[in-house]
Amino acid sequence: MQTLRSRLSPPSAPSDALASTRLLRIPMDDGTGDELGVALHTPLPQPAPRPAPQMVVLVHGLGGSAESPYMLATAAQLLRGGIAVARLDLRGAGHAGTTSTQMYHAGRTADVRTVLAAVADEPEADPRRDGPTLGLMGFSLGGNVSLKLLGEPLGRLPVVAGMSVSAPLDLAVGGEYLRRVAFGAYESAMLRGLKADVARFAGPLGDDVLAQVMSARTLEEFDNAFTARQNGWRDAAEYYAVNSSAQYLPHITVPTLVLHALDDPVVPPGPYRSIDWSGLERSGPVRRAITDYGGHVGFHQAGGRPPWYAEQAVEFFTSLGQARASTEPSSSPSAGH
Repeated sequence: MQTLRSRLSPPSAPSDALASTRLLRIPMDDGTGDELGVALHTPLPQPAPRPAPQMVVLVHGLGGSAESPYMLATAAQLLRGGIAVARLDLRGAGHAGTTSTQMYHAGRTADVRTVLAAVADEPEADPRRDGPTLGLMGFSLGGNVSLKLLGEPLGRLPVVAGMSVSAPLDLAVGGEYLRRVAFGAYESAMLRGLKADVARFAGPLGDDVLAQVMSARTLEEFDNAFTARQNGWRDAAEYYAVNSSAQYLPHITVPTLVLHALDDPVVPPGPYRSIDWSGLERSGPVRRAITDYGGHVGFHQAGGRPPWYAEQAVEFFTSLGQARASTEPSSSPSAGH
């Protein structure tokens, strides 16, 4: 019901009273000529001092965009907390659908790196001119992308924190789960959206490849025909093995909150139960907020309050200002799973 409510009663969007907004197009540096769209929001009035991170970049999930309700709800809540926001359209999604020749996937962190480097140079990320600080927050597939990026070397990126919501930690297990749950209804809906997206890029594919993509009956068949082939992997199994985010968790070096509900109808609970969360928390900056209920990017609350994940995002990211000042790890909500 939490998941269904997200569609029937979507959360509210940022208003002009909360923020000033401008749109950017950020060219990718891979020679394709593709550009990604980013909506930048600056909170009004300007808080003093601004928290750290000063801006959070939001990454949508499969079939989503910068305009997805969970993106808008989280942006609104972060802005109320005094944090600037960048809502990203991944390659081929949303506004980037008209400026891209390729599509995003669960491990395409290079695109997000390019965006992070670009927005770090924008005034919204550094209003005090004392150096930008960025947070990264991803939802569902965007959560997998975000956790993978956070577990890779950050280099010179000024990323100081991260958060995921309903991320599929193991792509292979997740695909098998979707084939079984709800008689495959969720998988069928995702496949329809993916095939519609591919149809827009059909020109360079060739008839034989396009026919294989359009005849795919499962996400694995789709990834064998399209995602793996277009990105240089042998097959879907290699794509899943290389890009599943669970293996990157021990390598994360900045405070990161992993939020998930065990009743998620899209992402299986098994990979979350198999993680040694206590060990991660003892040895590094990863924390978890794992609940029994909440659905897939649901977490709705009574009384017209924003989704719980949006409230937790504000609490988590704003706590980092105090943590950075004291050099102590920030405290974040967690559960006993």
